[in-house]
Amino acid sequence: MSRKKAKSSIAGFVILIIFSILLLVYLGISVYFMSHFLFNVYVNDISAYKMTAKEIETEVTSGLRKYTLTIQGRGDITEVISADDINLSLRMDGQFDRALKEQNPLLWPAYLFNETHLTTDNIVVYSKETVEKKIDELQFFAAENIIEPTDAYVSEESGEDGFYIIPENYGQSPIREIVIDKICSAIDVLEPGVTLDDECYNAPQIFSDNAELTALCNNLNTYCKASITYEFGADTVVVDGTKIKEWCNINGTEVSLDEAKVKEFVNSIARQYDTFGKTRTIISHSGEQVTVEGGDYGWWMDRTTETSELIAAIKNGDKGTRTPVYFGTAAAYGEQDYGNSYVEIDLTAQHLWVYKDGQVVEESDFVSGCVNKQRITPRGTYGITYKERDATLVGENYSSPVKYWMPFNGNVGMHDASWRSQFGGYDYILNGSHGCINLPTEKAEKIFDIVEKGEAVLVYGGITSPVPVVEREVVDPATGEVKIVKKPVINGKVPGESEEAAAQQNTTEQSTTEQAPVEGTPEAASPAAEQTPAEGQAAPEGQTTTEGQTTTEVQPATENQATPEASANTEGEAASGEGEAAPAE
Repeated sequence: MSRKKAKSSIAGFVILIIFSILLLVYLGISVYFMSHFLFNVYVNDISAYKMTAKEIETEVTSGLRKYTLTIQGRGDITEVISADDINLSLRMDGQFDRALKEQNPLLWPAYLFNETHLTTDNIVVYSKETVEKKIDELQFFAAENIIEPTDAYVSEESGEDGFYIIPENYGQSPIREIVIDKICSAIDVLEPGVTLDDECYNAPQIFSDNAELTALCNNLNTYCKASITYEFGADTVVVDGTKIKEWCNINGTEVSLDEAKVKEFVNSIARQYDTFGKTRTIISHSGEQVTVEGGDYGWWMDRTTETSELIAAIKNGDKGTRTPVYFGTAAAYGEQDYGNSYVEIDLTAQHLWVYKDGQVVEESDFVSGCVNKQRITPRGTYGITYKERDATLVGENYSSPVKYWMPFNGNVGMHDASWRSQFGGYDYILNGSHGCINLPTEKAEKIFDIVEKGEAVLVYGGITSPVPVVEREVVDPATGEVKIVKKPVINGKVPGESEEAAAQQNTTEQSTTEQAPVEGTPEAASPAAEQTPAEGQAAPEGQTTTEGQTTTEVQPATENQATPEASANTEGEAASGEGEAAPAE
């Protein structure tokens, strides 16, 4: 029993000794950490483990000269401020001793498993004025690096699907006071770096999700999604959202299309590209420049209809190429709108030339409208209305069948004149047609096969006012019969006679001057140059004499539409034509 008690006493004593030793060690460690910082203790984010207050003060002091603050900002700008830049120093007032006392050394085991961060008051000393001056010198505040923020807005130009919202731009315009506070706060605790976040910069006021901005964009795109291209030869005119926006009335977020502005746009392109009735300068068969005035050939836009259809296309959001609505068209756009295939008619030479792809492929003498009966062929540029075989040209008191009928100005056109045996020269002055271009039958056939509907006919030259007439005795060499013939006097001369012969004739014959029209034939003024119809005004209808002569035909004839001045009777009810008395007197 006594042995058991002895053993028990020894065990207790050993345990007591071990406990005492452990307690002494624990207390010793506690005592150690009364003057040293504990495990995982950080003072102002500096690891202070096993360091005394003096040691950490020395650590901070020794590192202060090496201290730099790295500043990150927008625009990938990075700047560094060093301790020397701002004359940084320490304020020693026992703060590290106080920080040491804040820890509990008796609870040192708990510090093994958790980090403890202690913060002192400001331990650095610097002149704020010096810091501000240094900050003002940073690249963040350089004029070339400052970008003011911009609000979100509706795009100035339309895209593929109309207008869209341009997002806000935060820019990089720093707010000086906030930047200074941010940097000073980092220096106060010797932070190694600081980032200038959004609060350091000026911000936009309107953002891309703004309800009013979204409403305005959507309302604009009610009209501005369209993208329409007009092609006028080499020129193109684009009607896209950007252009349409100019025609919109915008009141807040409300948008409406000003149709009057659309009308003015259509009028402007019509004024620019219409060629109806214009004066043209052409290079004639002889290579000379010739002016051709008037006529009803050329581009003539139907402005009212085009305005209505363009408005509908805009509202429908159409995309693609658009051809305007025309009253009349031409072969091409540009100065030579009549193209390279056309008929040139020289009334002075009483000769015409047919061009195909820029080359003369046929030519012929002809007889045009009678000058002294005031049935002159109208000058100007016209389009061949249609072609017809075996037509009958009907006018007042006559009916003339022809094989090849090619009208180009109402009831005035080119056709064969089988009743004539002579063409060209001056026959047209006294013995001309009712206004048509009379051709030899074989020439009319060839021309008929070459020309196409719509091709231009350019008519110029010729005598436009009646001339004096003289009578001459002519002996028929075959029969010896003496006949009296009438001849025109042009500029005081009789064509085909020498001055001596004319003087001799005048001593034996009495000249007779005829200037009045044939009895019963109403006088007709020479055709005036065609004027482009006024905006929104239809061109006047053609005027027809009782003989079937049209002075000016302005309204372009549509396909299969009969002209009102005269009618051409074939086996069925044929289209209109100019009547020609056969043969001329």
